Amino acid sequence: METKNILTHPSEAELAAAVEENLFDLFRAMAATLPGSEIDEGNKLSRHLAFPTNPMFKGVWRTRLTAAEADEAIDETLAWFKNRNAPFLFWWTGPGTTPDDLGERLMARGLLSMEGQMEALAKGIKQTALGAPGMVADLRDMNEAALKQVPPGFTIEAVQAEAALEDFKRVFVESYEIPEWAGQAWVDATRQLGIGRTPWQMYVGYLDGQAVATNMLFNGGGVASVYAVATVPSARGKGIGGAITLKPLLEARDMGYRYAVLFATEMGVHAYQRIGFRLSETRINRYLWRNG
Repeated sequence: METKNILTHPSEAELAAAVEENLFDLFRAMAATLPGSEIDEGNKLSRHLAFPTNPMFKGVWRTRLTAAEADEAIDETLAWFKNRNAPFLFWWTGPGTTPDDLGERLMARGLLSMEGQMEALAKGIKQTALGAPGMVADLRDMNEAALKQVPPGFTIEAVQAEAALEDFKRVFVESYEIPEWAGQAWVDATRQLGIGRTPWQMYVGYLDGQAVATNMLFNGGGVASVYAVATVPSARGKGIGGAITLKPLLEARDMGYRYAVLFATEMGVHAYQRIGFRLSETRINRYLWRNG
């Protein structure tokens, strides 16, 4: 995974901005590696489209529109995806998004906010109207003791074979109560590129041989970050979530990374704080568009 342009002495503002920049680099990596993908980056907004059936692989981001041009740009962008038969997309917003009422304009066109409107799609993801809280950490100052504060019989393994890839999907789907196709998308993308050849690295946590937790490390925007951090309900409250979050980040530190970022669910904030993360000023929201 990428080890270029690593942030070494960022200001607080630069570190907070890296929460979004890491996500944007993930979208770029999807488009650059998955066959048949498209990416269109502009001064006003950026968009990407890749084949896997999950709105993470199809989206709009870094929106910088004036109030006068917003409605036309929104309609043109939705038509761009519709003309390509995209089943859905996420429209991402963050601290730099303009205009300020973009979310209201999107919902007026039928897009659903992650805040209380998408329970049918992802019951396990809870978010307030403010958006998902962005968090940052100095990888030189992590609570490494969390790796040992887990039940006996718990292990963390990088996904290196088909069986583990299926375990990843199963845990991810169960933990977040999402449709199976949303987890299958990561399986499909990984198979297409080849296990061990993806821009991301998946991990599965096993308790007494049973898959109970997941994580996915992605390095971009000058920082390390994690996605798909999940623990099945029966294994929560045992320190497993903290451990599987921390171990890949320490591996990123060994690659030379100094800082880590993520955006959390409301439920995950305290768990991340226990291993060394702190809240930033960044909040991220997303709005779901469905074709037809």
